[in-house]
Amino acid sequence: MTSDAEAGSAQLAEELNDLIRAVLGHEASMASVDRGGRFAIRPGGDGVAPDQIPLRVRGQHLADLSVALFQDVDQSGRRLVTTRTEFKVFSTRDRTPLLRLDYRSDMTSDPVCHWQFHAERGAFTQLLSIAGAVRPRRVPSPHDLSMVHLPVGGERFRPCLEDVLEMLVRDCGVDAMPGWEAVLASGRERWRLRQLRSVVRDLQGEAAEVLVEEGWVTSPPGPPLESRAESYRRW
Repeated sequence: MTSDAEAGSAQLAEELNDLIRAVLGHEASMASVDRGGRFAIRPGGDGVAPDQIPLRVRGQHLADLSVALFQDVDQSGRRLVTTRTEFKVFSTRDRTPLLRLDYRSDMTSDPVCHWQFHAERGAFTQLLSIAGAVRPRRVPSPHDLSMVHLPVGGERFRPCLEDVLEMLVRDCGVDAMPGWEAVLASGRERWRLRQLRSVVRDLQGEAAEVLVEEGWVTSPPGPPLESRAESYRRW
């Protein structure tokens, strides 16, 4: 599986290169690096300080996008899966992220996939300060809004890089290449169909029931299938 996994990871890195080039007009040099059977994909490959992707408004460099994905072979040993992603937006004036979208399949206390915003809002801070005085273990840092994790879809239904890029273009006014909308729509469809296939593999019995309801004729490949629904219960 190692050679197939290496090729699959390299293919994803190339897809991300094409995506970033077509939307932002930047050559990100996304590369997959083999770390003993696990793979890391990020701009510049295995450099000590990974490159960041410049975000411009009318050509002025105002922010940077950091992109990193980490992959491993699943328990079956047959498929390469992404186990962790980090998408961060930085101002050129400050090295603390403005916002970040994190996903970790092994997350325990925080949501598996979540947004964090490094910002301030007086009314929100007041709420957290009162809550922190009552429940300090739950709200240990009431003046730091980045400690609030906004859950988004879990392992299978989380946002993709295309969603982050569209937010940057539509809501933040970042410069984009002609045709960017079609590129993002196509990439988003590809991502969601991949996730759909993963959901079907996880929940084959449920998928078969739906197909039967729609008039299909199905039969199981062998003994009753065990539903892998645990990830759908997690925060």
